[in-house]
Amino acid sequence: MTRLRKVILSITGALLGVIALLAVIGSVRDTHVVTVTRSTDASRDVLWDLWADVPARTEWDKGLEYIELDGPFEAGTTGTVKVEGQDPINYEVVAVDPKNSYTDRFNSLPWTHTDWHHEIEPNGDGGYDVTWRLEARGPLSLLTLPVLKGIFGEEVPTAVDEFVALAESRS
Repeated sequence: MTRLRKVILSITGALLGVIALLAVIGSVRDTHVVTVTRSTDASRDVLWDLWADVPARTEWDKGLEYIELDGPFEAGTTGTVKVEGQDPINYEVVAVDPKNSYTDRFNSLPWTHTDWHHEIEPNGDGGYDVTWRLEARGPLSLLTLPVLKGIFGEEVPTAVDEFVALAESRS
């Protein structure tokens, strides 16, 4: 075996080892993608109603072509979302604490899912803090993190701002 071939095999083996390590780590822990919090004086009921009216989310999330829910807004219900320029993606509502928080899970990458956590919490000013937190988990989560941050780092703040503005206009 030539020296060059040994070097190439060593580099290839090291790269595969790093990729395998990232896949294992991504499978056992959540990877933070983005968190956005906005303060608002909007009514908690209005904030919650905007989240619970799933098909109307296109009013404040302009990147959505449509979003459907195949049942009530509760844990275990599944649906489909279509982002402009992409194929439809299935999702599941995995947790709901009415008027406080909910989480939905999207399986948009092979062997990897993204969880969207949404929370309404009272703040010290008599209003509420509304938070979106996106996390990924699975073998590809660490490998795709730069892409996820690039996409959602710009889109999520805009959607949260639109959501809060709509809630305030209805409160």
